[in-house]
Amino acid sequence: MTRYLLSFVFVCSILLAPHTIHAAQCTWDRDLSLGSRGEDVRALQVVLNADAETRIAVAGAGSPGSEGVVFGTKTRNAVIRFQEKYAADILVPAGLSKGTGSVRAFTRTKLLNLCTHQVDAPAQTSSALPPSLTVSAPPQPASTLALAGAWGLPFTTIALTAGPSDVEVHSITIERAGFAVDQVFAGAYIEDDAGEYSSDEKLFDSNHRITFANAFTVPSNTTKTLTVYGSITDDVSSYEGQMPMIRIVGIDSSVPAVGTLPMLGTGHTVNGTITIGGATAVRSAYDPGADQSKYINDTAVRFSGIRITANSEEDITLKSITWDQAGTASSADLANVVTVVDDNAYPAEVDGRWYTTTFPNGITIRKGYSADVHIRGDLLPSGAKRTVKFDIRESGDVELYGQTYGFGVNMWAAGNTSDTGNSVFITSDGTTDGDEGTPFYSGASIEILSGGFISIGR
Repeated sequence: MTRYLLSFVFVCSILLAPHTIHAAQCTWDRDLSLGSRGEDVRALQVVLNADAETRIAVAGAGSPGSEGVVFGTKTRNAVIRFQEKYAADILVPAGLSKGTGSVRAFTRTKLLNLCTHQVDAPAQTSSALPPSLTVSAPPQPASTLALAGAWGLPFTTIALTAGPSDVEVHSITIERAGFAVDQVFAGAYIEDDAGEYSSDEKLFDSNHRITFANAFTVPSNTTKTLTVYGSITDDVSSYEGQMPMIRIVGIDSSVPAVGTLPMLGTGHTVNGTITIGGATAVRSAYDPGADQSKYINDTAVRFSGIRITANSEEDITLKSITWDQAGTASSADLANVVTVVDDNAYPAEVDGRWYTTTFPNGITIRKGYSADVHIRGDLLPSGAKRTVKFDIRESGDVELYGQTYGFGVNMWAAGNTSDTGNSVFITSDGTTDGDEGTPFYSGASIEILSGGFISIGR
């Protein structure tokens, strides 16, 4: 597919190529993983989307009809489902029990086998009007203080409007600007206002730039508004009074675009004298505390949990939590999965192995006080002989905001740490002083047994 790089003002015209795959394109001669780019990624997405069990389920980049050249998190999750569906051909020969999300030798062989049996999809017809992408500047965020340890500080907002056809945006490039140094930032990321897109958080490079290659789609005749957010380093004592800014300097898209770049956002003043809130976490009393065995048809099984305590600086708000189901069970083996906060249950939205609970009004945790958060659900018969293991992949998957200053705040483990194991917080050296590991919290492994019977005699 022809691609266009928008750096300043430009107008081009070309028709969007069809999202199809032909037998000659069934070639995967390299390994693919998160961040890979190329036509072989598009071919991969087409094969995944041909099966309801493995397709990229969430609308947007990579979903059926919107296949693209960027290997993102949704593609990784779909690859995991693909590997676990064809475990006998992919995982067993590799000595694995669960999908990795990376496309290597056994996965490529299975893809090739399936691809050569697919029928080419019909080509798309062009619209009366050529596809287009319009770039504009909505009102920018208000200027405020950049405080040590704050994340989710909005810098620059941009609006992308698609014409008569869907538009795939491959990447967005930003640049640090203003009177400041890159070291003010602990990272930056992009999110849309609808909560449908979020990039990875990255550091500025030696050219003061970041390119976010998390592709997404702007549906036809709609506008997607995105904001660039910055995270401020924990120690800003050397940067007092600086005013960092962020400008958007490049958009790499699949269709012609009209707009003006660079687009400069708002400057915020670095202040190191105000201390914002934060939180610590330990294992919840509702967590199993060790690996366990349960039976099919058991209900309200407690899988994993943490206890969050707000520090003494400000009240905090718990907005959402995302759990990573890293066991061998699939979402079809579980039912009525909810996140429970202090005895109140909230539904979890499922996307493959990811279970996200969003609290519409947020849950307040007063400074110096705690909240127990755990996940539970029912075990279905189809899950027999499988395992359930709910982890928290990284501390940022627990979304916390301070109520005094409105910034996102950090959370770190204050106990139950180890460098390996289950029902523990993983750190680099196994202590609370170590760097955060992966996963941030490693939940207990629950083995699902097929059941038993009681013999009654006389």
